Amino acid sequence: MKQHIGDECIPAVKVGEEVTIGQCIGMPAPGSFAVPVHSSISGRVTDIKPVQLPTGVTSRAVFITSDRKRTFHESIRPRQDVNISASSVMGIIRDAGVVGLGGEGLPAIAKLNRAKKLKVNTLLVNCLQSEPYAACDYLRIGEYADYIIMGAVAMAGACGVKVINILISKEHKYEITALRSAMERSFSKYSGYAFNFVYMRQRFPQGYYRLVARALYGVNLSEKDTLEEKCHAVMFNCSTIYACWEAIADGMPLVSRVISISTENGIKHNVIAPIGTPVSELLDTVNGISSTSKRIIWGNCLTGIELSDPDNTPVIKTTSGICVITRREILRNPCISCGRCTDSCPMTLEPAILYSLLKRGETQKAEYFNVTRCMSCGACSYVCPSNLDLTETIASYAASKKRGTSYAYRYGHDIADIGSVSLLEGYTEDDKSPEVHDKNAINLPFEGGKLI
Repeated sequence: MKQHIGDECIPAVKVGEEVTIGQCIGMPAPGSFAVPVHSSISGRVTDIKPVQLPTGVTSRAVFITSDRKRTFHESIRPRQDVNISASSVMGIIRDAGVVGLGGEGLPAIAKLNRAKKLKVNTLLVNCLQSEPYAACDYLRIGEYADYIIMGAVAMAGACGVKVINILISKEHKYEITALRSAMERSFSKYSGYAFNFVYMRQRFPQGYYRLVARALYGVNLSEKDTLEEKCHAVMFNCSTIYACWEAIADGMPLVSRVISISTENGIKHNVIAPIGTPVSELLDTVNGISSTSKRIIWGNCLTGIELSDPDNTPVIKTTSGICVITRREILRNPCISCGRCTDSCPMTLEPAILYSLLKRGETQKAEYFNVTRCMSCGACSYVCPSNLDLTETIASYAASKKRGTSYAYRYGHDIADIGSVSLLEGYTEDDKSPEVHDKNAINLPFEGGKLI
């Protein structure tokens, strides 16, 4: 019932109740910072009890035993006319429970609200999945480029933006071709939106919003700064945009996502998994992967968290990968002050100093050295010749200071704007401006691009 930044949802079903795919099973409390949770399978509710995620978050969970029928809720049906107002788009995205699928986990409606209030002028489509073995975003681009293009147009229209920049590495030629073809196929369905490709280097970590702000706009965002406020741009992961258009065009809330499953031997699979699937069950369905006596990482190989109970750890909305690696004894040595961790840190922190301070319990000094800016990328631990658990120590403390808050993502009355939501409720029509559909006004300068 808590799969995003913000508050836990309240179970909307009871034990013994029959549910269907797309049915709302978790409702935000009135005025809470939350979006709904929907059933990803059809079956019977067998239990409602707390679970603890590897991140340390504990919340109630609804346990459903599948009936293997894959029955869809009666509200799930394609929308005949997608020529809808901006406020309707925002209402659909809100009710569909869409959150940031790149790992951020911020409800998409909150970011759209903030972008609209701050009058941003650019929508950034983040296609910069750069972690080794992670490829779930590229699968979405290659297979569903039309959904990403139309979703970007819908979200840009919702927050009053006309410029859409696609951030992608030039090495991904197949995905670039897919997106260009989707633009050409879809040009008659929208007008007045300018698309641009912005080519960025293939490196990790590349898609983090603070690094994007630095690369594109030369702005170093502080902890409390937002991309919308300082750079007048709003950024969404391409898989998030896909989920938004799926909700708009197909009436399907966020009930599944693509998971990249990988091993240290280079075996990679992309699996479309119902949200809520236990990790152990997910791994059992993938050929060539044995999780016996292995370390299972909930997330991608550099930024993920080891889990101890795969039978009771579910895939949630922000889970983009599962990694299975050999369990080895790691010999840890004292820090040799080589400075490699500092050189590798994309946030210009000094991990060796922060690690030492936290180990001594000097948390105030660690905060003075900006420990909460840690983005959990794992680069410092990866390059450390002493094999120190730098990321685990620093990122865990940074997360504990941020847990339960979302100060970096709230603006004005975002919380009040979300309110009590349901998949079956409409959205208040506060935007009566007519939709413009001039087929001759298309503007697609997407052939150009620059390397950042």
